Amino acid sequence: MTSAKRTHSAAYNRIVERARNQALIPKDLSIPLLDIQGAPGEAHPAFSETEIAQPWEQMGHRGRTMFICQLCRSHVEFLLVVGVRTGTETMPLRWKHLQWHYIGPQKYLKIWVSGKTGPRYLIAKHAVIETLNRLIVFQGLPFEDLTQLMDAGYNRTTFVMEDGTQPDSLNGTFERLLGDCNLLKDVAGRNRSFYSLRHTYATFALAEGVDIHILARQMGASTLMIERHYSKLTPMMAAPKLA
Repeated sequence: MTSAKRTHSAAYNRIVERARNQALIPKDLSIPLLDIQGAPGEAHPAFSETEIAQPWEQMGHRGRTMFICQLCRSHVEFLLVVGVRTGTETMPLRWKHLQWHYIGPQKYLKIWVSGKTGPRYLIAKHAVIETLNRLIVFQGLPFEDLTQLMDAGYNRTTFVMEDGTQPDSLNGTFERLLGDCNLLKDVAGRNRSFYSLRHTYATFALAEGVDIHILARQMGASTLMIERHYSKLTPMMAAPKLA
């Protein structure tokens, strides 16, 4: 059962319960309730470390197609090190949503996103700074680097072309890039998509020992969802510690 179906089933059950409490439905009237558990979902196919090192940007393209590939590359790298939902949480993102978070002398990139589970702040991996600096150059923005852009309070959509426009979708470009790199399917023959990058982020985070509760908050998900999709992976990922 998908999360959307579980949400609708839970809402239906609450309506029935409220109607009974308000005497709108006779208490002895039998009304079937919907199952909100469902079968465990199947995790999306992920990428291995070797696969994500592939050249996402195919320089053989020319003109606007080449620029879309460059934008897609930045989008891919962002998803791999931030773990947000593609589309709903990335495409509305604006430069002003990026802030530095300091713990003593160390600074971390804090990002505000709003999506399926509402607004939240998350911490990005340091590697994303290189991606964002390259995106600044790609868009021809009048800033030397990310810090200067953030200090200026620049307010424009982050994932746009050099002329400020945003493609209707990057899905087709991503699929073609995967095809060019022979990565469209995983070893089990399952098709990969942008969501596979979010799954890859979660898989790597668990392998690095990130607490499941912290990971759930970071990704805007429930611990139940993390456990359902990824708990079976952790023994294999922790093999050196367990053996």
